Amino acid sequence: MIRILTSLAPLLLTAVASAQLTCTSTSVASSCATLSVTFTPQGGGGNQTVTVSANGLHPNAAGVMNWGLIQWSAPLPGPGCLLLCDFVWGHKFQTNDLGEFSWSRTWPHWYQQYFYMQVGSWEVVQGNLEFISTDCKYSGCN
Repeated sequence: MIRILTSLAPLLLTAVASAQLTCTSTSVASSCATLSVTFTPQGGGGNQTVTVSANGLHPNAAGVMNWGLIQWSAPLPGPGCLLLCDFVWGHKFQTNDLGEFSWSRTWPHWYQQYFYMQVGSWEVVQGNLEFISTDCKYSGCN
């Protein structure tokens, strides 16, 4: 029995090592507000916690988190902010009274993908629709 366990040890270590992800986040383009994307390991199973945080958005305003696969640059109505990626996945939210937003979820060890990530908010200012968007990050794991 000990001989069998000794023989299996290298296989088990290889399986655990292959489950570990390398996750990164790189700034690829600037806009009006700031975005942070971080990854934190969760235990020994290889999962990560992805945290997306933005500041400099409209206070107490509607917003959207945007994950895309194609980077581009298009002007938005308002103070000169840019839409910096297409939309593949995301969701709406509301900023707090400081114009901040934060969201965290588990990134499973088996999901290997990168996305262009951006966050933005909007409100009507003096009768005009105004958008504020964050910089764009290329973030994910492999």
